[in-house]
Amino acid sequence: MGVIIYLDATGNLYYKDEGNYLYIEVQQKLAKVTETNRAFTKAGLKVVYNLLIEPGLINATYREIAAKANVGLDTINKVIYGLKDLDYIIEINKNTRKLVNQKELFGRWMTEYNQKLKPTLHLGNFRFLNKEDYRYWKKINLKANDTLWGGEPAADLLTNYLKPGEFTIYTNEKKHELMKNYKLVPDNNGDLKVYKKFWEYDLNKRYVPELLVYADLINTGNERNIETAKIIYEKFGINW
Repeated sequence: MGVIIYLDATGNLYYKDEGNYLYIEVQQKLAKVTETNRAFTKAGLKVVYNLLIEPGLINATYREIAAKANVGLDTINKVIYGLKDLDYIIEINKNTRKLVNQKELFGRWMTEYNQKLKPTLHLGNFRFLNKEDYRYWKKINLKANDTLWGGEPAADLLTNYLKPGEFTIYTNEKKHELMKNYKLVPDNNGDLKVYKKFWEYDLNKRYVPELLVYADLINTGNERNIETAKIIYEKFGINW
């Protein structure tokens, strides 16, 4: 079962099913994408993500945006320029910018994130030392804001609809800290995948922002995950 992430009147389309992507943009925008556009580099994707989960950040100082995304200050100017060039940012006045076409931007971000950034964030695969933790994983006390459930566990916490078959964690903790704190064992074939947390916006929840949960579910291509992603999309208003 496939899913249309977005489709607009100008002909832009992002469609995904298991193992396949279809991403189309009208020629006018394609002509603007040049090698110098930095909005969708690995560093740029971190910035775009932070702008998507915290839209008000677009009017913060470049230094504040850089701190949120944990990137160099020079990256911010390049990303802002790139997003303007692609019509994702408009200038309201000299001191005010606005992020626009966010749904389209998010669809583009999901594809680029999965291909370019996410693989570089992977810290390794693990398994729980205690098999009972697979059953009672919700009772595990993750370090607040530093280590968060993503993917299928996050979706279960959000919807109570999806029993995790694969576990995902985003973290700022070191590997040895994770192993000690949560009784994890490194395992290349392990069903717990750990990724570096790449944002500083904290909601004091046990799971990553809904946008990232949605993106990770869609990018699996798994029918059940896509169905759950749709529930999250509708329940939490991921719609601009």
